[in-house]
Amino acid sequence: MTDKEKDFSPEPGEVEPEFTGDDEAAGQTTGIRPDLEDEVARLRTRLAYLAAEFDNYRKRSAREKESVVAFGNERLLRAILPFLDNLERAISQAGAVGSAEPLIEGVRLTYDHFLAELGKFGLTQIAAEGEMFDPNLHEAIAMVPWEGKTEGTVLAENRKGYLLNGRLLRPVQVTVAQSSRPADSGAFEEGNGPDRNGRES
Repeated sequence: MTDKEKDFSPEPGEVEPEFTGDDEAAGQTTGIRPDLEDEVARLRTRLAYLAAEFDNYRKRSAREKESVVAFGNERLLRAILPFLDNLERAISQAGAVGSAEPLIEGVRLTYDHFLAELGKFGLTQIAAEGEMFDPNLHEAIAMVPWEGKTEGTVLAENRKGYLLNGRLLRPVQVTVAQSSRPADSGAFEEGNGPDRNGRES
């Protein structure tokens, strides 16, 4: 038996290798030469330990996976907690002085700090206003006739959009400029322009 086999100690709930009383007599009943019986017994013991180790490894992996699912967001949530504290302070200070200005300023600072902290986790806010409509990043929810703007220019962001490590997490909901002249509106005519999800129809 190897040192690894001697030191084998399964954790609670894991399995011990099982041996039967017939192992020693196996060589006698199978016609194996007597000088090989010890080797066969050793291999059987080794095989039993390997089977037990594999089963325990499978159980440990399942427990670790459950732990990752349950606590995988712990680092992110710990980063969020200070912002909750700051918002609580801003709310309490606004009530104490009887003015909304400290609250507004506190919320604005917390918002900026929050975005910067989430950036460490790969979150990036998509800038859309003034850009040309991009169906890969934008979701058009309205098209408004607008003089002086190129057809398809994003006029306003109705809901912020975000990238996570360069991959789209949520598209920006936008209002898009539409030419007020019917002859110039071909790109956004019904059946030719992006739908509300930014897909070409």
